[in-house]
Amino acid sequence: MIYNEGEILKLVEVAKMYYEENMTQANIAKNLKVSRPLISKMLTKARELGIVHIEIKSPYTSNTFLANQLKSLFNLQGGIITPQANTEYLTEQLILAHAFHYIEDILNEVNYLGLGWGYEIEALIKKIESSASIQNFKGEICPLIGSASIPNRGYHPNEIVRVFSEKTGGTPHYIFAPAFPATKDEQGLYVHTDNYHNIFKIWSILDTVIVSIDTYPSVPDQATALRFGKSLHEKKAVGMILSYYFDKLGNIIKGENDYAIHIPLEKLKKIKRVIGICTNTNNIYSIIGALQTGLLTHLITDEQTASNIIKNQT
Repeated sequence: MIYNEGEILKLVEVAKMYYEENMTQANIAKNLKVSRPLISKMLTKARELGIVHIEIKSPYTSNTFLANQLKSLFNLQGGIITPQANTEYLTEQLILAHAFHYIEDILNEVNYLGLGWGYEIEALIKKIESSASIQNFKGEICPLIGSASIPNRGYHPNEIVRVFSEKTGGTPHYIFAPAFPATKDEQGLYVHTDNYHNIFKIWSILDTVIVSIDTYPSVPDQATALRFGKSLHEKKAVGMILSYYFDKLGNIIKGENDYAIHIPLEKLKKIKRVIGICTNTNNIYSIIGALQTGLLTHLITDEQTASNIIKNQT
């Protein structure tokens, strides 16, 4: 059907009243002295003719331009750069929501999943815990580090694994060891157990892990005085992943008395997909250092943080 100029202008008028002035179809009909069904037909015709273009923007989107720049700078494979919200809290929630949906999307590709620890991982688990059960994960799940004597659930990886497995249907494995044994002999008591040997075997076949990128110094402190003495301060540590500390250039800092029980670095480096989540965006150097370690393959953070990282590196 061919419409004349007057009919086109009338369709434009009705569309403006409905979409721009937020008038109801009934009010438009009353205004123009026509029936409401006619207004409905005119709005449909306006969409068909391209006068009205409706674009649905999902909040779960990634800034591809910034993501590609980060991939180029740090040899990443992918990730998500979320929009910037009005407040730090809302930005944090947006990052966690994106992380949750990203993990939900890739679960069918995962056979062996390792979970990190910390406040961000605990916040992510809360989102998973409050969601409808996914129950389609056929893989196996294990912690990447032992437990700490810290009240926050985020530092009890077995609990994180338990909740994740219950919500997704995955098979859980637990590690019955402290994250920070005080001596080498105490460390030996755990690493020679059948439980540790089982976890060690699973660490060797992990294809995906989820970790948080944390700043240094951090709260709570992770027995740093006992493990590192003054090394972290002297070598200018900026952040950590799984209690592995690093400087701005990504160099891992070792401690003479560091007997931590966590996935060995050589195994972490071989994992196909290492997803780093960062909602604490006040110190970009912790993220830059984490990216420089070469441990991460994917990054989930926000646009402002990504922009600051890129500016710092170019």
